[in-house]
Amino acid sequence: MILDIETGLQNPILRTKSQPIEKITRDIHKLARDMKASIGPNYGIGLAAPQVGQNVRMILINVPSEYYEETGFADCQLDQNYIIINPVIKSASSDTSVIEEGCLSLPDYFADVVRPTSVEFEGLNLKGEKIGGKATGIFARIIQHEIDHLDGILFADKALPLKPKQAGKIYV
Repeated sequence: MILDIETGLQNPILRTKSQPIEKITRDIHKLARDMKASIGPNYGIGLAAPQVGQNVRMILINVPSEYYEETGFADCQLDQNYIIINPVIKSASSDTSVIEEGCLSLPDYFADVVRPTSVEFEGLNLKGEKIGGKATGIFARIIQHEIDHLDGILFADKALPLKPKQAGKIYV
């Protein structure tokens, strides 16, 4: 089912720190399916559970091949819905880059955000298996953006001055 996207800088759902998922239940599998259904029509490349009203620690990453040549993480293929439960960044590079970011929860804005260019992360898949490793490029950018959502942080909190969104441009 396509879920509504929570929006707004002061939205309490988006500003609440999400709870770890203790057990992967049917409800968690349903939430993952609903997140997959919700990301496509909204032209997103990343989605966190709080963005669809659920304050649990789960994110989805989908790097579209029409915009990127690679994902930046070996286990994630282009155009693949990649779910991570209880994601944690274990380390981040000292090298940083500035990239324009946008957000489904702040649909009218984008801004330059400084983030590490690579991260080491870990989490679980929907089978409860440990996943993770080194991520670079767009995958590293997306995972940092989505984990911020799980901590009640929006990209605008880390952004250089906001600018109006440009039509036809894709944002993290």
